Order: sequence, then C-alpha cells, then structure tokens
Amino acid sequence: MQKADTNLQELLKKYGGAVPRYTSYPTAPEWRMPYSKTAFETAIETSNLEGNNYSLYLHLPFCESQCYYCACNIIISKKHEISKSYIKRIKEEIEYIGERISPERKVIQMAWGGGTPTFLHPDEIEEIYEHLCKHFNLLKKVDETFFNHEYSIEIDPRVTSEEHLKTLSRLGFNRLSMGIQDFNEKTQEAINRIQTYESVENIVKVSREAKFSSVNFDLIYGLPHQNLETFKRTIEQVIKLSPERIALFNYAHIPEFFPFQKKYIDENTLPDQKTKLEIFELAVKSFTAEGYEFIGLDHFARPNDELSKAHKNKKLYRNFQGYTTHDGCDLFGIGLTAISSIQGTYKQNKKKLSEYYNEEDPFAAEKFFISDAKDIERKQIIKEIMCHFYTELDYDNYQEEYSLLESFIQDGLIELNLINTNDDNFDTKRFSITVTELGRLFVRNIASVFDHYLKQKNAHKLFSKSL
Repeated sequence: MQKADTNLQELLKKYGGAVPRYTSYPTAPEWRMPYSKTAFETAIETSNLEGNNYSLYLHLPFCESQCYYCACNIIISKKHEISKSYIKRIKEEIEYIGERISPERKVIQMAWGGGTPTFLHPDEIEEIYEHLCKHFNLLKKVDETFFNHEYSIEIDPRVTSEEHLKTLSRLGFNRLSMGIQDFNEKTQEAINRIQTYESVENIVKVSREAKFSSVNFDLIYGLPHQNLETFKRTIEQVIKLSPERIALFNYAHIPEFFPFQKKYIDENTLPDQKTKLEIFELAVKSFTAEGYEFIGLDHFARPNDELSKAHKNKKLYRNFQGYTTHDGCDLFGIGLTAISSIQGTYKQNKKKLSEYYNEEDPFAAEKFFISDAKDIERKQIIKEIMCHFYTELDYDNYQEEYSLLESFIQDGLIELNLINTNDDNFDTKRFSITVTELGRLFVRNIASVFDHYLKQKNAHKLFSKSL
C-alpha cells in the first residue's frame, strides 16, 4: 500500500465517486417488477431441485436509540414489549418459508441482523431459535460439520448481557459481530453511540469464555471529529482486543435520504477526503502488520479464520451481509425489509411494520426482480472480480467492456492479459482481468464496468462513495 501521495489523491478524484457495493446484481434500485407469489415459490422449488445447502437471514429491526451514522432499516423504541407482536409475525413467516424448503437441505449459514437483535430478551431469542429448528434443518454444535458452518448475530455492547452471550452460544451461534465504529469519546458523542473500551473488552472476554469461534468488529472512518491521531488510537485498541475479523466501512453521509444526519451531524466536523484516505491507509498498514489478511474492499481476517480460508480456496462470496464464507448459497430472508436471493430471483419484504403485519396480503414484497440469463452471467463476472480479484472472459462478448478497462490498466489497478487460443482470429480470443493490490481499493469501480444497469449520472443519489 503506497502512501497518500499525489498520485493516489488523483486516483481518488478520478474513481472516488458513488458506485454500488455489489452485494447483489442487479442492485436493489433495479428491482421494479410487480411481485409474483407464484414466481417466488417457483424459485424455491427450483432451489430445492438444486439441493444445495442455503443461508438464512433474520432481520430484527428494534434499537433503543438512533445512531446518527446509521442507514439501516430500524425502529427506535425503549419499549421492549414492542417485540412481542413482531416475534409472532416472524414465526409465521418462518413457517411459510420453512414449509417450502426441502427438509434434507441444511442451513450452512445464518445471520441475525438489525437493528439490534440483543434488544430481545434471551428468552425471546431462544423462542425464535427453537421455532427455526422446527422448520429448518439447522446444524448443532455436536455435528461434525459444525466447524464448517457459520451462525452469526449482530450485538450491541450497550445492551448485551452475559446471559445473552451464554444463551447465544448454547443455542448454536458461533460468530458475533459488534459495531465499534470508533473508541474516541468525542466521535461517540457526535454519533450518539457511547460505549466504553472496557464494556467492549468485557464482551470479548465473555465471548471467548463462551467458545465463540469468531468475533467481528465493525469500524467506520469519515465520522465527526476523526483524524489520523484519534483513529490511530482506536486501531491500537482494536488490535489489543484481537477480533478475528474487522470490517472498515466508509461513512455514507447522505442527509437527503436520512434527515437525522442533517439534523444531528455537523458537516464541518467531518474529516476531508485526504484525511479519510490517510485513515484508511493507516488501518490497512496497521492491521496487515499485525497479521490480518486484507480480504479486499474493506474486510480483514486472521489467517486461520474461515473468511481467510474461503478467500484462499476461492469460496468467498458476497451477499447482503458483505463478504461471506460459502459461495453460491441461496439466501432466504425473514422479517421486515429482509431480502431473499433465490436462483436469480430477488424479493425484499415490506419496509413498513403495518404492511409487514398485513394478514390480507401476507409476506408481500416491497421490491421484486427475476434475473434473465444475461443478468446471471454478469453477476458471476462481478462476483469473481469482487471476491477473487480475477476473471476470464470472451473478448467477442465483452468488446465494449474491454475498451473501458484501458484507464484501469494505465493507472495500475488491473492487469489485463490475452489468453492464447489456437485460433488466430482475435475476436474469438479470451482475456483475463487481475485486480492489483492498489486496484482492490477501487474494486467496486472495476466491477461496475460490467454493470449493464448502472447510470453514472444518477449514481451519486443511490450509492456510497468507493472511498
């Protein structure tokens, strides 16, 4: 990783615009088809014929307070009894989905996100988990394949108790993810998320005692009052706690979409682009020096963590939870705004609680899309670029994209090579794309060359900046 010199600053100006994160392709703004329950259930039937293991995602949207940086679909309430009706409803959706999936297929990956899943009492978490066990083929810790599957849950250190952690471990969760963002007190005050280093340290200690195999920290750069020195201290504290994984996200300040950002975050306190780049470079240098592997884009993992192993074995995948360890699993989403990705069919649940609770139109979609063959082909290309930093293509099918890659070659972000064939006709030859170490910073931009839908003139309204 080179220093934040003039050349890198110029690259940032050139490529630092808004582009998708490619947790799906096509991306969610393109899902404009009318919902078809028949088509959705047909996709599940097709998935059953494939017979592969699959992923589950549960969205638990409740939080006690608003974090001012947050762009998640959440419901703010200090009244914990609000969860009762929601639990009843997701149990009904669990039954609806579970009845349609072949019981021989296994849940190889599961994630509970939010919101704050530990907003729920441990007894409520256990109630939901036991209901999942009735309707899905969940793996147990006693299974010999336990080490190879991943059941994760997002936790908030401010509301997570030792009882929560012990319950989660006993049930079968083996990975925790917690939002740290920054340990700097001034930044925490500005984003309305105050949590001490000591509280996080205790969570990590109890998690180790409870035998969780992996702990993930989420950090965000670009937040109020951050500078190189303050974030250096946060990096040192993170390294001291030694999580197995670290995700380092760029703060997306989009006040036109999130009014609370405009109301509570003073733009004058945000670090400039140069400072953000310096922070990112410092983090990459610090974490890799400590033995973490830079998975790509914004993820780091210990060499013995399953994420690193998936990267080495070319099993890395991207879905709506970011980089994951099991390539190609269909994803079934349950809960408010949850997304399912099944055999090229995308469905996002309703965003309003009243509509999600609607018995007359149960589990209807907010957004829906059925991919065609070209979508699926381009999805594979984008996945290979984002996850493996390498792909091979037929020149004849991607002549336009081939020409658009020239600037990335000149800037040292990719290496492009023709693959020898027995045919002297250039139009039938293949070429390979290899993303360089520097190019990993701009891998979203490289992948976007193959995005048939992307309209660059409107991208700044829909997506976050690449750095």
